[in-house]
Amino acid sequence: MLKATSISRSFGEKEILSDVSFSLKPASINGLIGPSGGGKSILFKIIANTCRADRGWVTFPQGASHRDVGLMFQEGALFDSLSVYDNIAFPLVGGKVPTTGLPREVRQEVCDKVSYILARVGLTRAAYKMPGQLSGGMRRRVSLARALVARPKILLLDDPTSGLDPVASSVIMDLIVELHNEYKPTTFLVSHDLRRLLPVIERILGLFDGTIAFDGTLPELANSAPAFVRSFVSCRFELPAPSPVIDAPVVQ
Repeated sequence: MLKATSISRSFGEKEILSDVSFSLKPASINGLIGPSGGGKSILFKIIANTCRADRGWVTFPQGASHRDVGLMFQEGALFDSLSVYDNIAFPLVGGKVPTTGLPREVRQEVCDKVSYILARVGLTRAAYKMPGQLSGGMRRRVSLARALVARPKILLLDDPTSGLDPVASSVIMDLIVELHNEYKPTTFLVSHDLRRLLPVIERILGLFDGTIAFDGTLPELANSAPAFVRSFVSCRFELPAPSPVIDAPVVQ
């Protein structure tokens, strides 16, 4: 189980995260929602150990560490000077790119893994293009492939459909679900596209004002979430009708 305990982080005098705690079940697919600038990206970077918390800690499942985390950054963070192939290979070779300088047996293993994930995201023909030659949707798929290529036990995807048109967004979200079903990493998704996010996740965590204001399922969100959380969601997604309250029978 991936567990965050009392995570806090400030920048100057501004507290971004305040005593954030939660746990994620193995092989689950979860969503993190909340207003822009609310600390979601910082939380992901803390889990992936690319940013340090001021207080608190992250506990990984037995046998796992931050090295078993695949992080897709919100901004994509592709290396513009590297081909699509070498961008995706980067996590496999510890940054030793281009891969042509590696021993032959290592090159072959890397090639097999990169070729497989390129095919899964539909970018085989773009393997030796540069990021600047790609559309926004293709760049997103490269970022997703890089996060997935090592088959991480924990997958953090920070707004993978940001800036994409509805068709491209649907393709990316369908691909994420398909790949999650394929090998079951513990998956944590941030997305502002709640119409596509909420139907595919098992559990929702709401990060508001630096704290976890809601943690539960979609029906629980509709029935028992704080009013400000329901209001945030209902502006972007049609919530299911709350379950009617049934009074207990009166015993005569």
